[in-house]
Amino acid sequence: MLLNLQCFYMRFKVLMNNRIKKVFTLCTVWALIYCSYSDANPTKQLESAFATSLVLTDGDSITLGFGDFDPQTIFNPQNTLNEEDSIALRKKLKLYSIPLKWQVNNPIYQHNINVVSRISYLNQSDFISLFDNVADDYISETVYNGMLGFNAEKAFGSKWSYQFGLNTHYLHYNNDYDYNSPESRRNLKPLTDNLYTNLNSNALVLNPNATMIYRLPRYWGYYEYKLNFNYYYGWALSHPDGIHNAAPETWRTLNGIKATFNMFKIGPFEQAFYIKGQRIDLGGDSRVAFGTDHFYEYGIGFLWDAQRWTSWFNNFGIGINIHNGSSLDGAAIVLYFNEI
Repeated sequence: MLLNLQCFYMRFKVLMNNRIKKVFTLCTVWALIYCSYSDANPTKQLESAFATSLVLTDGDSITLGFGDFDPQTIFNPQNTLNEEDSIALRKKLKLYSIPLKWQVNNPIYQHNINVVSRISYLNQSDFISLFDNVADDYISETVYNGMLGFNAEKAFGSKWSYQFGLNTHYLHYNNDYDYNSPESRRNLKPLTDNLYTNLNSNALVLNPNATMIYRLPRYWGYYEYKLNFNYYYGWALSHPDGIHNAAPETWRTLNGIKATFNMFKIGPFEQAFYIKGQRIDLGGDSRVAFGTDHFYEYGIGFLWDAQRWTSWFNNFGIGINIHNGSSLDGAAIVLYFNEI
């Protein structure tokens, strides 16, 4: 995703703003952009785009919302962090996802079986300023993801259970880049067009996963601990001629706790106060985009039980989510769906 290119462009802009060096030739521009990543190439860029989109759309690792803000302005206004770039980056991301789950009526070998699916749309766009006193270029990257899979869960003891599953993702990546200045068209386009920019690619990704869950229902509410591992490996089914054997690979581990505290019940409406905290560890092709190998997420809000109304989902709600430790640092108002 553009999340990868953003860090490169930011470094280049710092150099330009500090007037360390004026750069107007393509080879120097891209040398600066990729100077910190010796393995950066069109193939790795495409692999990273697919891998990053898988982490962003998995529904557990990262929660995006609306009304992005710096949480330090609320909790410690005298010591606010410089997160303007992270907040700006969050605002450029558009993510829409529809997850669905169906439970198979009859257990198989004492395992409860669920069929899961999800359709996701992820887009990021930005204006890119690489040359002085000319129109900025414009880039838009989009990933469509259709996922279908299953998971099997079995309890052992009264509170613990394990879960394993396999998902298949079909992804379509689209990159549109507008070269809006003569300098850009003359210097950048010949070497980047249909290689780093203005390209389309499809990929098939397999996603085995395993989870350990501890559930503790109480009269006051509910507590849950989850340890989850997801591994992704795939193949690009189509790509430009300059990209060879793209095979996106990434993995992530989630350690998290969630809890609800019962508040009140009016008719069919059951409301609960909700909190969560989790750590995500990353590996493979997604690490460069996030600028780290781990980050944290915290959330507070309210949930309403929907099981009396429908069998399609368990709960919905609204809250505030705080992300810390990656290039997406910041907070946002979020809508919860099947959160616990």
